[in-house]
Amino acid sequence: MDGSKSLGFTKCQPVSMPELPEVEMARRYLEATSLSQTIVAAKVKDPRILSGVSAKQIEQALAGRKFNSVYRHGKRLFLNLGKDLWLTLHLGLTGGLLYFQNEENEPGHTRLIIRFENGRFLAYDDSRMFGEVGFNSSPQRFLKEHKIGPDALEIDREGFMEIMRGKKRIIKAALLDQSLIAGLGNLYADEALFQSGICPKARHLDDSQLDSLFTSIENVLITALNAHAILGKLPESFLLPHRRPGGICPRDGAALRHEKIGGRTSYYCPTHQRA
Repeated sequence: MDGSKSLGFTKCQPVSMPELPEVEMARRYLEATSLSQTIVAAKVKDPRILSGVSAKQIEQALAGRKFNSVYRHGKRLFLNLGKDLWLTLHLGLTGGLLYFQNEENEPGHTRLIIRFENGRFLAYDDSRMFGEVGFNSSPQRFLKEHKIGPDALEIDREGFMEIMRGKKRIIKAALLDQSLIAGLGNLYADEALFQSGICPKARHLDDSQLDSLFTSIENVLITALNAHAILGKLPESFLLPHRRPGGICPRDGAALRHEKIGGRTSYYCPTHQRA
Protein backbone atom coordinates (compact mmCIF):
# COMPACT_ATOMS: atom_id res chain seq x y z
CA MET A 1 0.00 0.00 0.00
CA ASP A 2 1.22 3.49 -0.82
CA GLY A 3 2.48 5.17 2.36
CA SER A 4 0.21 8.16 1.81
CA LYS A 5 -2.86 5.94 1.89
CA SER A 6 -2.19 5.13 5.53
CA LEU A 7 -2.84 8.78 6.38
CA GLY A 8 -6.30 8.68 4.91
CA PHE A 9 -5.52 10.76 1.82
CA THR A 10 -3.48 10.41 -1.34
CA LYS A 11 -2.01 13.87 -1.52
CA CYS A 12 -1.10 16.58 0.92
CA GLN A 13 -2.71 19.40 -1.05
CA PRO A 14 -4.11 22.39 0.86
CA VAL A 15 -7.48 23.65 -0.39
CA SER A 16 -6.49 27.25 0.30
CA MET A 17 -3.29 29.21 0.70
CA PRO A 18 -1.33 27.15 3.23
CA GLU A 19 -1.15 28.58 6.72
CA LEU A 20 0.21 27.01 9.89
CA PRO A 21 -2.36 24.16 10.14
CA GLU A 22 -1.95 23.17 6.48
CA VAL A 23 1.83 23.27 6.68
CA GLU A 24 1.79 21.24 9.89
CA MET A 25 -0.28 18.61 8.10
CA ALA A 26 2.36 18.60 5.35
CA ARG A 27 5.03 18.08 8.01
CA ARG A 28 3.13 15.10 9.41
CA TYR A 29 2.67 13.74 5.89
CA LEU A 30 6.40 13.88 5.24
CA GLU A 31 7.14 12.36 8.62
CA ALA A 32 4.80 9.45 7.93
CA THR A 33 5.95 8.76 4.36
CA SER A 34 9.39 10.03 3.49
CA LEU A 35 11.89 9.79 6.36
CA SER A 36 14.84 7.39 6.69
CA GLN A 37 14.73 6.23 3.07
CA THR A 38 17.77 6.47 0.83
CA ILE A 39 17.26 8.91 -2.04
CA VAL A 40 18.40 7.32 -5.30
CA ALA A 41 17.86 10.40 -7.46
CA ALA A 42 16.22 13.80 -7.57
CA LYS A 43 15.06 15.81 -10.56
CA VAL A 44 14.22 19.52 -10.64
CA LYS A 45 11.60 19.86 -13.36
CA ASP A 46 11.28 23.62 -13.14
CA PRO A 47 14.14 25.66 -11.63
CA ARG A 48 11.87 28.67 -11.08
CA ILE A 49 10.94 27.22 -7.69
CA LEU A 50 14.56 27.29 -6.52
CA SER A 51 15.95 29.95 -4.20
CA GLY A 52 19.69 30.55 -3.98
CA VAL A 53 20.59 27.16 -5.40
CA SER A 54 20.85 25.55 -8.83
CA ALA A 55 19.04 22.48 -10.08
CA LYS A 56 22.37 20.64 -10.33
CA GLN A 57 23.20 21.45 -6.69
CA ILE A 58 19.82 20.17 -5.50
CA GLU A 59 20.06 16.97 -7.51
CA GLN A 60 23.65 16.20 -6.49
CA ALA A 61 23.13 16.99 -2.81
CA LEU A 62 19.99 14.86 -2.45
CA ALA A 63 21.31 11.74 -4.19
CA GLY A 64 22.47 9.12 -1.69
CA ARG A 65 21.13 10.96 1.36
CA LYS A 66 18.09 10.46 3.59
CA PHE A 67 15.61 12.83 5.17
CA ASN A 68 16.39 12.32 8.87
CA SER A 69 13.71 14.59 10.31
CA VAL A 70 11.27 17.31 9.30
CA TYR A 71 10.67 20.51 11.22
CA ARG A 72 8.06 23.23 10.78
CA HIS A 73 8.22 26.86 11.81
CA GLY A 74 5.31 29.08 10.81
CA LYS A 75 4.64 28.38 7.14
CA ARG A 76 8.10 26.91 6.43
CA LEU A 77 9.30 23.30 6.34
CA PHE A 78 12.85 22.10 6.92
CA LEU A 79 14.03 18.58 6.03
CA ASN A 80 17.31 17.48 7.59
CA LEU A 81 19.78 15.78 5.24
CA GLY A 82 22.71 15.57 7.64
CA LYS A 83 24.96 17.85 9.63
CA ASP A 84 24.58 21.48 8.55
CA LEU A 85 22.36 20.67 5.56
CA TRP A 86 18.61 21.25 5.46
CA LEU A 87 16.26 21.34 2.49
CA THR A 88 13.94 24.32 2.93
CA LEU A 89 10.42 24.23 1.53
CA HIS A 90 7.67 26.82 1.25
CA LEU A 91 4.37 25.70 -0.28
CA GLY A 92 3.45 29.14 -1.60
CA LEU A 93 -0.15 29.43 -2.80
CA THR A 94 -0.74 26.07 -4.46
CA GLY A 95 2.07 23.75 -3.38
CA GLY A 96 1.32 20.15 -2.45
CA LEU A 97 3.16 16.90 -1.75
CA LEU A 98 2.50 13.42 -3.06
CA TYR A 99 4.24 10.20 -2.01
CA PHE A 100 3.43 7.48 -4.54
CA GLN A 101 4.60 4.21 -6.03
CA ASN A 102 3.71 4.18 -9.72
CA GLU A 103 5.21 6.72 -12.11
CA GLU A 104 1.87 7.22 -13.87
CA ASN A 105 0.57 8.73 -10.62
CA GLU A 106 2.96 11.68 -10.83
CA PRO A 107 0.94 14.90 -10.43
CA GLY A 108 0.54 17.21 -13.40
CA HIS A 109 2.48 20.19 -12.02
CA THR A 110 5.47 18.41 -10.50
CA ARG A 111 8.37 20.83 -9.99
CA LEU A 112 10.66 18.55 -7.95
CA ILE A 113 10.55 14.76 -7.84
CA ILE A 114 12.57 12.47 -5.57
CA ARG A 115 12.98 8.73 -6.11
CA PHE A 116 13.69 6.54 -3.10
CA GLU A 117 15.55 3.24 -2.93
CA ASN A 118 12.27 1.42 -2.17
CA GLY A 119 10.96 2.42 -5.61
CA ARG A 120 8.58 5.08 -4.38
CA PHE A 121 8.56 8.77 -5.20
CA LEU A 122 7.95 12.10 -3.50
CA ALA A 123 6.72 14.91 -5.73
CA TYR A 124 6.44 18.60 -4.96
CA ASP A 125 3.54 19.81 -7.10
CA ASP A 126 2.85 23.53 -7.55
CA SER A 127 0.62 24.83 -10.35
CA ARG A 128 1.23 28.56 -9.81
CA MET A 129 4.83 28.27 -8.62
CA PHE A 130 4.79 30.70 -5.73
CA GLY A 131 6.53 28.02 -3.66
CA GLU A 132 10.22 27.90 -2.91
CA VAL A 133 12.87 25.21 -2.47
CA GLY A 134 16.44 25.76 -1.26
CA PHE A 135 19.17 24.78 1.19
CA ASN A 136 20.34 26.19 4.49
CA SER A 137 22.71 25.11 7.23
CA SER A 138 20.05 25.25 9.95
CA PRO A 139 16.43 26.31 10.46
CA GLN A 140 17.53 28.84 13.07
CA ARG A 141 19.92 30.51 10.65
CA PHE A 142 17.25 30.57 7.93
CA LEU A 143 14.69 32.16 10.27
CA LYS A 144 17.19 34.81 11.37
CA GLU A 145 18.27 35.59 7.80
CA HIS A 146 14.65 35.96 6.66
CA LYS A 147 13.57 37.85 9.80
CA ILE A 148 10.79 35.39 10.62
CA GLY A 149 9.20 35.80 14.03
CA PRO A 150 8.30 33.14 16.62
CA ASP A 151 5.90 30.37 15.67
CA ALA A 152 2.26 31.12 16.52
CA LEU A 153 1.89 27.84 18.42
CA GLU A 154 5.25 28.02 20.19
CA ILE A 155 5.16 31.56 21.54
CA ASP A 156 3.87 31.92 25.10
CA ARG A 157 1.34 34.44 26.32
CA GLU A 158 3.89 36.90 27.71
CA GLY A 159 5.97 36.74 24.56
CA PHE A 160 2.91 37.46 22.44
CA MET A 161 1.87 40.37 24.64
CA GLU A 162 5.36 41.86 24.51
CA ILE A 163 5.46 41.71 20.69
CA MET A 164 1.96 43.05 20.10
CA ARG A 165 1.65 45.55 22.93
CA GLY A 166 1.75 49.15 21.77
CA LYS A 167 1.50 48.35 18.06
CA LYS A 168 -0.14 51.30 16.28
CA ARG A 169 -0.91 49.48 13.04
CA ILE A 170 -4.19 47.79 12.16
CA ILE A 171 -4.38 44.50 14.07
CA LYS A 172 -5.18 42.40 10.98
CA ALA A 173 -2.00 43.65 9.27
CA ALA A 174 0.04 42.96 12.42
CA LEU A 175 -1.22 39.36 12.57
CA LEU A 176 -0.23 38.79 8.95
CA ASP A 177 3.28 40.16 9.49
CA GLN A 178 5.48 37.04 9.62
CA SER A 179 8.32 39.02 11.19
CA LEU A 180 6.14 39.47 14.29
CA ILE A 181 4.37 36.10 14.57
CA ALA A 182 4.85 33.30 12.04
CA GLY A 183 2.10 31.04 10.77
CA LEU A 184 -1.09 33.06 10.55
CA GLY A 185 -2.51 34.01 7.17
CA ASN A 186 -5.67 35.68 5.97
CA LEU A 187 -8.13 32.94 6.96
CA TYR A 188 -6.98 32.06 10.45
CA ALA A 189 -6.30 35.69 11.33
CA ASP A 190 -9.94 36.46 10.49
CA GLU A 191 -11.06 33.50 12.60
CA ALA A 192 -8.98 34.46 15.63
CA LEU A 193 -10.27 38.04 15.49
CA PHE A 194 -13.83 36.77 15.16
CA GLN A 195 -13.47 34.43 18.14
CA SER A 196 -12.07 37.24 20.28
CA GLY A 197 -14.67 39.79 19.14
CA ILE A 198 -12.06 42.21 17.78
CA CYS A 199 -12.58 44.17 14.58
CA PRO A 200 -9.78 43.56 12.07
CA LYS A 201 -9.49 47.36 11.65
CA ALA A 202 -8.87 47.94 15.36
CA ARG A 203 -5.68 49.62 16.61
CA HIS A 204 -4.12 50.14 20.05
CA LEU A 205 -5.49 46.98 21.67
CA ASP A 206 -5.33 46.96 25.45
CA ASP A 207 -3.89 44.07 27.47
CA SER A 208 -7.30 42.50 28.01
CA GLN A 209 -7.95 42.39 24.26
CA LEU A 210 -4.47 41.04 23.51
CA ASP A 211 -4.92 38.35 26.15
CA SER A 212 -8.22 37.30 24.56
CA LEU A 213 -6.64 37.36 21.09
CA PHE A 214 -3.77 35.13 22.19
CA THR A 215 -6.22 32.57 23.60
CA SER A 216 -8.28 32.70 20.40
CA ILE A 217 -5.25 32.19 18.15
CA GLU A 218 -4.18 29.15 20.15
CA ASN A 219 -7.68 27.66 20.20
CA VAL A 220 -8.30 28.30 16.51
CA LEU A 221 -5.04 26.71 15.40
CA ILE A 222 -5.46 23.67 17.64
CA THR A 223 -9.06 23.21 16.47
CA ALA A 224 -7.91 23.43 12.84
CA LEU A 225 -5.22 20.82 13.45
CA ASN A 226 -7.74 18.52 15.11
CA ALA A 227 -9.82 18.89 11.94
CA HIS A 228 -6.71 17.99 9.86
CA ALA A 229 -6.83 21.51 8.38
CA ILE A 230 -10.02 20.66 6.47
CA LEU A 231 -12.11 23.83 6.57
CA GLY A 232 -15.35 21.91 6.06
CA LYS A 233 -14.73 20.04 9.33
CA LEU A 234 -14.43 23.15 11.47
CA PRO A 235 -17.22 23.83 14.00
CA GLU A 236 -20.27 25.71 12.71
CA SER A 237 -19.57 28.26 15.45
CA PHE A 238 -16.46 29.28 13.53
CA LEU A 239 -16.41 32.12 11.03
CA LEU A 240 -14.64 30.13 8.29
CA PRO A 241 -17.55 27.84 7.32
CA HIS A 242 -19.56 31.05 6.65
CA ARG A 243 -16.72 33.18 5.25
CA ARG A 244 -18.05 34.07 1.80
CA PRO A 245 -20.06 36.83 0.11
CA GLY A 246 -23.57 36.68 1.56
CA GLY A 247 -22.39 34.73 4.60
CA ILE A 248 -23.90 35.37 8.01
CA CYS A 249 -22.42 35.49 11.48
CA PRO A 250 -22.93 32.13 13.24
CA ARG A 251 -23.47 33.94 16.54
CA ASP A 252 -26.11 36.54 15.77
CA GLY A 253 -27.14 35.98 12.14
CA ALA A 254 -25.90 39.42 11.05
CA ALA A 255 -24.60 39.72 7.50
CA LEU A 256 -20.83 39.43 7.40
CA ARG A 257 -18.95 42.41 6.06
CA HIS A 258 -16.02 41.94 3.71
CA GLU A 259 -13.54 44.57 2.64
CA LYS A 260 -9.85 45.11 1.97
CA ILE A 261 -7.98 45.56 5.25
CA GLY A 262 -4.22 45.62 5.29
CA GLY A 263 -4.24 44.72 1.61
CA ARG A 264 -6.22 41.50 2.11
CA THR A 265 -9.92 40.72 1.83
CA SER A 266 -11.21 40.40 5.38
CA TYR A 267 -14.51 39.08 6.71
CA TYR A 268 -15.97 40.08 10.06
CA CYS A 269 -19.23 40.62 11.90
CA PRO A 270 -19.89 44.37 12.27
CA THR A 271 -22.33 43.67 15.12
CA HIS A 272 -20.01 42.13 17.69
CA GLN A 273 -16.60 42.95 16.18
CA ARG A 274 -16.81 46.69 16.66
CA ALA A 275 -13.78 48.86 15.98
